[in-house]
Amino acid sequence: MLNWNTPDKTVLTDSAWNESRRFGSDTAAANIILLGAKYNTKIAVFDGVLFRYYDGGKPNRSGYGFPLFRGDSGFDAIFGLLRDDAKDRGVPLAFCLCDERQKAAIDTVCRVEWKCTEDDSDYIYKRESLAALAGKKLHRKRNHINNFMRLYDDVEYRPLSAATGADALEIAKKWLEERGDSVSADERGEFDCITRALGCMDELGIFGGVLYVGKTPVAMTAASAISEAVTDVHYEKSYGEYAANGAFAVINQKFSESVSCEYINREEDMGIAGLRTAKESYFPAFRVKKYYGVCKC
Repeated sequence: MLNWNTPDKTVLTDSAWNESRRFGSDTAAANIILLGAKYNTKIAVFDGVLFRYYDGGKPNRSGYGFPLFRGDSGFDAIFGLLRDDAKDRGVPLAFCLCDERQKAAIDTVCRVEWKCTEDDSDYIYKRESLAALAGKKLHRKRNHINNFMRLYDDVEYRPLSAATGADALEIAKKWLEERGDSVSADERGEFDCITRALGCMDELGIFGGVLYVGKTPVAMTAASAISEAVTDVHYEKSYGEYAANGAFAVINQKFSESVSCEYINREEDMGIAGLRTAKESYFPAFRVKKYYGVCKC
């Protein structure tokens, strides 16, 4: 049986897991750690393979995540280990958060009745597209940015650091306070995760930026690397008149200009209509669907 433990920063941020073909936000080390309590996530390391197990209370967050490999090992080589682990622990041999490529690998050794929730699909963008905002399709985004620059003087983007971290947290706090009595448990949980992320940026590999109007911090973004090719934007917040007047468009572009990856993952929309509209308005290059299901072998 595998030796399961709570997500460990030292283990998860080891660059050996940084294989270039990963796109899913669930494989970002920062997400595994920050969302560990929410989904009761456990990890185990055995023979150069990092295993994940989720007990999130819902079928799409319950079961084994696709293993992460140090080398070129295939899923068929470790399938028996997962099957035995599930039997020993008395849990279903279930899988969750699997993308198309991972799903296909599992299908070679196990028959799974796969299901997919559209709300879980990650939005993937070409970094260059978000930075340049070229073409007719994105002219509205350019207009939002131009409007913001006309309204406010002395606009500055600064990298997220120990010096700007407190300002980023203040922005997130104001975002939460705006929700008043209608704030949800998920929103409070997200604020707690932002607080943790900003408190251990170096350990989690968190980077990003803060947007200022004069001396006032008005928007923030926090991200980490999924791989050398893919950056995952975990949190992006603004508030008040700044949010209404285009701060999200400005910090999105400024951040995209500041990184050197090929793709940016802006995560899922969670079925929130407004969030889905916002993500679709940037015209993603593609979406990463996430599948879940129970092995019937």
